[in-house]
Amino acid sequence: MSKKVLLVEDEKNVILGVRTCLDAVGYDVEIVEDGEEALNSVNREHPDLILLDLLLPKVDGFEVLKTLKDKEETSKIPIIVLTAKAEEEDRQRAMDLGADNYMTKPFKPQELWDVLKGYLPDN
Repeated sequence: MSKKVLLVEDEKNVILGVRTCLDAVGYDVEIVEDGEEALNSVNREHPDLILLDLLLPKVDGFEVLKTLKDKEETSKIPIIVLTAKAEEEDRQRAMDLGADNYMTKPFKPQELWDVLKGYLPDN
């Protein structure tokens, strides 16, 4: 069975790059472009991993992260933050809210894959 990854991102070039990376290794990628859709999707689809931008429409990534990590049924889903927010206080806030990892944009596909390997077993 294919592993499900939820990509919460509103930048088309990032969506394309991440999808290409994960499709190539056989992961099932769902893409949503705002925080509200992310929360609805997690409750409906139960992904194995979430890649979360912080700068999102409707509900920002910090609130999505807090909501998911505070709920028992979603608290164990690994969440990797992928964001342009490179300030240390943003990184620390995300980690304090329960993020499992934090990557700043731009990043190379190999850098992303090196991080993802630790969270997604081979298909």
